[in-house]
Amino acid sequence: MKPLTFTNNKGDFKLSQAENISSLYFPLASEVGLKSAVTPNLGGDSKINQETFLLEPVSVDNLHNNRSTRNFWVRDDQGNVYSATGASAQQEALRFSNQEEENTVKAGFMWHTVERKAANLPLKSTITSFVPRDENVEIMRVTLENLSDKDQNLTAFGAIPIFGRSADNIRDHRNVTSMLHRISTTEDGVLVCPTMSFDELI
Repeated sequence: MKPLTFTNNKGDFKLSQAENISSLYFPLASEVGLKSAVTPNLGGDSKINQETFLLEPVSVDNLHNNRSTRNFWVRDDQGNVYSATGASAQQEALRFSNQEEENTVKAGFMWHTVERKAANLPLKSTITSFVPRDENVEIMRVTLENLSDKDQNLTAFGAIPIFGRSADNIRDHRNVTSMLHRISTTEDGVLVCPTMSFDELI
């Protein structure tokens, strides 16, 4: 593994095979409340406060063990599947062999990019994550580059499991609070509205 390399005098850097570094994560935040953590495989959480988690709350211990992460999947016409975050079972297995996918993290102040070359497709993916300074939104920009000299017909799927409730519900009433969500899809995305909160202190 190559060491961390600074790319300018502003603190931006790149790191090869960063997913193999235990407990590594990067902060993303806005000035109006949103705080996120993102790992080289796009694990981590996103929240405004203890009561308002967009993604499932995680600690440093389960940042890399949790399978419920941000993800972006691609499938070709032959049925080959590729995770742009390296989260498929095949990609996980390759991490422990000499066929591990080539991946690089580039990051700087409040932004994070992971580049990955697919092992099973002639494809390179780039995912840049950041939070705009004055917004409570996390942006995940995905770019796919065709490394073949032929056209590819690909189907892409964004997959981000929404927790959408208080961190207390990771332990207390987790099943019930998830079933009480009111969920609807719109042209622009998914709306999740929790309908009940359990307060064990009353």
